[in-house]
Amino acid sequence: MRAGGTRRGFGLVEAMMAIFLLAILGLSLAYMLQYLAVVSVKTRENSYTSRVASAIFAKFKTMEYYYVFDADSALPGYGISGTFGPVTLQKAAYPYLGLLREATRLASRYSVDRWTLDVKFKLRDVSDANGNGLFSDLRDFVDSDGNGRDDYDEGVRYFKANSDADYFDTYVSTALDKTASELPDTNMKEVTLKLYRRGRVIHTQTDLISLEMLSGIESRSSGADLKMFVNQPANDTCLYDLSDPARAASFALPLFRTYPAEVAAYRADSTHFLRLWGETVPLASVKFHVNSMTAVADTLQADASGGFDLQSLAVTNALQEGENTIYAQATKDTYYSPYAPRRVTRDLNPPAISAQAPSGAVADLMPYVGAVLADAPLFSGTPCGICREVIMMRVNGAEVPYEYSASDGRIRWTDPATGLPAKLADGSEYTVYLEGGDNAYYKVNSTWTFTVSVGAEDHSAPSVANKTPLGASAPAQPEISCRLFDNQSGIDPFSITLRVDGGVAVSSANIASCWDAESGTVSYTPPSSFQPGSAHTAEITVSHWADSPADKKTSVESWGFTVED
Repeated sequence: MRAGGTRRGFGLVEAMMAIFLLAILGLSLAYMLQYLAVVSVKTRENSYTSRVASAIFAKFKTMEYYYVFDADSALPGYGISGTFGPVTLQKAAYPYLGLLREATRLASRYSVDRWTLDVKFKLRDVSDANGNGLFSDLRDFVDSDGNGRDDYDEGVRYFKANSDADYFDTYVSTALDKTASELPDTNMKEVTLKLYRRGRVIHTQTDLISLEMLSGIESRSSGADLKMFVNQPANDTCLYDLSDPARAASFALPLFRTYPAEVAAYRADSTHFLRLWGETVPLASVKFHVNSMTAVADTLQADASGGFDLQSLAVTNALQEGENTIYAQATKDTYYSPYAPRRVTRDLNPPAISAQAPSGAVADLMPYVGAVLADAPLFSGTPCGICREVIMMRVNGAEVPYEYSASDGRIRWTDPATGLPAKLADGSEYTVYLEGGDNAYYKVNSTWTFTVSVGAEDHSAPSVANKTPLGASAPAQPEISCRLFDNQSGIDPFSITLRVDGGVAVSSANIASCWDAESGTVSYTPPSSFQPGSAHTAEITVSHWADSPADKKTSVESWGFTVED
């Protein structure tokens, strides 16, 4: 024991802390060991399932190409029932049933209790039908209208060569001079194998299987043989029409900003026909259809190198306002290309600026400053839409930040620091300039002026109206709102406080997301539903900008509502 002191030792508190730390360390170690065990199990699972999938695929690749169908080991007969083989020599039993059973036995050794095979028919996309700009990739067989034919290559189809109820048969096609399948005869299939354990997919593997790979015989596709590249117009682009003086003037307007490179538009009108150019095989006949593959709108012959370039009055006249699809197809002798679709939007109406606000003398230091910048059709259809990258708003010659809503075209000057309208100087004049354009290269601009005039005195307190909800029929999760206005000195949004059942729901901390300066509405939706039949109160506190007289600066009003049963 020290003189004049007490003996120090390892007390209860220190012991408890040590036990706590050891417990935390033990739990962390146990969690780490558990995690490593799970990782080890997953690694082993991925390793053996990959081997199983590869082994099963190796078996499938020994099958005849025409007998590779969708299959499910959980279904009777693997879900494959019908007659099989050439229509002149039908078989009642699926000839590769034994191989499917071998795959099941192999999978079961690794606790795989189910496997499925999903087959998609693939074609070489020689006309860029999928619009990705590539002509050597693969695309899916597409039958959006349900007629059993590929949408872009009508030679690829479901075909019944006999009277049975399935499409598992083969036949000899005299037109193709080859054995063909009743299924879409694309000569290429994308096969996806999924392995399951206790209802959960534990491995997925996808391979391409082709007729040439399985048969060793090279044969042309049972579908289209010719390539077809349409370089202009590009997919999902716009067409403008300058035959009308108003549209021509809108097109010629200058902008401060330039259009981005990815926005492409082409002229198509009565004096400057739509240009269609691209490449196919030499001396092929090129046909163009508009919005339907039945009637031919125009034709031309490709040159000796396969190029074609046509400004077509017939195609231009066939275009409707709004969305169109132009289909191009090449034919030569008995061969043809897939349809090359090009989706274009014909825009006949420039954008417009309306509802400019405010104007004249404005009794508010933070007024809504904005307008509506919208792109509407002239008569019908869908316009090309506003190009956001070329919108600019200037106030007194200086560019200002803004918020733009594509859904309704509303654009407003916003202070990015607060998310609210900018605070202006009393007695100052402001000139607003707004310009923009649509994706068809039509442009528009507008200028308006207003003056801020807020008096030092305001003898009327802020007004509160349109309080909702009211009464006994409120929904369980209502929007609680009211309209605030003051015609002499304007509403100070930072002063707004909305309380619900005594708790603060809206204040200066979140007012930017709850205040609509244009309509003067403050709104709040509770994060969760109220109980049916429960009663609630709302209280709003708001001030205007003028400080005198003090007893008129602030208004406080409350109301109640009851949630419907």
